[in-house]
Amino acid sequence: TASTKQKDELVLEGNDIELVSRSAALIQMSTSVKNKDIRKFLDGIYVSEKIPADEA
Repeated sequence: TASTKQKDELVLEGNDIELVSRSAALIQMSTSVKNKDIRKFLDGIYVSEKIPADEA
């Protein structure tokens, strides 16, 4: 889901923690920067927060 609080933010939600984690990992891997200096090329997807389902 696109976040309404912040621009350019994705929120992944679901009942199965394994499937949600796998989806997040696949998104992050597919958008990782290759053949660039990551200190200067900051585009990409980064995990900013992990919250257990009972705290959400």
